Amino acid sequence: MSILPGRLDEVLGEEIYKRDDRNLVKDALIRLGVDVSVTFQEFYNQYAGPFWEEHVPFELLDISDEENNIESYTLISRKEHGFPKQYLVLSEMSANAVLVLETVTDKVYIVNFEGGDEMLLKGELKETWSSFFEFLKAYFNC
Repeated sequence: MSILPGRLDEVLGEEIYKRDDRNLVKDALIRLGVDVSVTFQEFYNQYAGPFWEEHVPFELLDISDEENNIESYTLISRKEHGFPKQYLVLSEMSANAVLVLETVTDKVYIVNFEGGDEMLLKGELKETWSSFFEFLKAYFNC
């Protein structure tokens, strides 16, 4: 299996999505204290967000670029909602929900803050995508 979905470069072929500095990704992951899948790392090493696709109605954040990013939203979720270190918040809030990556299992969840967050923390929430690779395929429809 390829590290990234096959048609991703077609979808994100514009220059604005090309990552200029891979050290930003490495530094953000160090500050967050997480190990991520090869797919996650390669995606953010190659592409800079934020991204918006209609197939999954969430704005997918960049890991470090922009003021609102995965790092900042993850730190807020750790502080305000008690999210453990292995969870990364991947999106802006949409309809009181966010996309969350569980870095140990590489599963991606849609987590609402009307009980879904508590279910996630208890290990009772069913993943929406079995891996970050499957999430990318669905998000970018490729």
